[in-house]
Amino acid sequence: MLRNPAHATVAPPPIPPVAGADPRPRFSVMIPTCQPDEMLCSTLESVLRQAGSRDDMQIAIVDDASTPGLVTDLVRSVDRFGRIEVIEHDRRLGLSGNWNRAIGLARGELVHLLHQDDYVERGFYARFHRGFSREPDIGMAFCRSRIVDAGGRHLKTSSRQRWLPGVIANWLPTIGARQRIQTPAAVVPRRTYETLGGYRPDLCHALDWEMWVRIAARYRVWYEPRTLAVYRRHVANETTRLIAMGAVWPDMARAIRINAASLPEPIRDQILSASVRWHAASALRTAKRQLSAGATGAAADTLRAIPDLLDLVGGSAAEGFAAQRLSILQARLDDGPLTVRRAA
Repeated sequence: MLRNPAHATVAPPPIPPVAGADPRPRFSVMIPTCQPDEMLCSTLESVLRQAGSRDDMQIAIVDDASTPGLVTDLVRSVDRFGRIEVIEHDRRLGLSGNWNRAIGLARGELVHLLHQDDYVERGFYARFHRGFSREPDIGMAFCRSRIVDAGGRHLKTSSRQRWLPGVIANWLPTIGARQRIQTPAAVVPRRTYETLGGYRPDLCHALDWEMWVRIAARYRVWYEPRTLAVYRRHVANETTRLIAMGAVWPDMARAIRINAASLPEPIRDQILSASVRWHAASALRTAKRQLSAGATGAAADTLRAIPDLLDLVGGSAAEGFAAQRLSILQARLDDGPLTVRRAA
């Protein structure tokens, strides 16, 4: 049973329907930006290579108060014909705020949020169009993704969920346990956002995972096993910054509490237990890497978050897990012991 469940103090923001009855494009490729660099050019080129007409695909950059002129100059370097809309704002809304602003500005039936440093492979939009045409009632679709570094060198490929394209059976327990989808690999019908609301402003890292769980609890989900999306992992991206700040693991604990409300009661405890165990083990692996790199302050922040994760479910098994592994790593730190709270 979940201990200390989250209180729904912040509701997902509403996403209003598209105004007007004009014909709508099939896709809206919405690219939220904030102080982008040259990697944005690769992002845009990957979309332009497979873009349909304006009637078929909206391509828009939604900028979150970057330095004036920065985004426009980058776009002009790859878009000579003015195919890409540039929507600039002088008031910064932050990650979730700008994502939701981008969704609100999307006119298409299907919304693809593409990060400013990620990109897609040829065939991405054709394969997703085929999937939504075959299963028009699905709540989202995603494909396998490749993770690369800043220079485009391959790091790993996400795990395969099924061998053939189609709806994933019994998907909620799988996505409810942990994140399996990189945001650039996902396409969501705008009507799904209109029904469920946008991304939660009270999450800074796990906001996409919480959305995937929310969708899976309500809709069927379609999967494309081809590797058609590419996620860049580098020192300047948001995840790296949040890890350095010690914000990732507290945010994960908050997301697990929030996710509990989306899970059916008969399977809730099983999924939450699996989620807590996986995230605690992942945090320990992160702390080990941080210690090996000499980042003792970051490692201490990570290790301090593990008791909070384990306390979500409590119990002697969680205590044993923590005591065995935390003691190995805390001995390498100089700033005092880390303890696990005993479940009441």
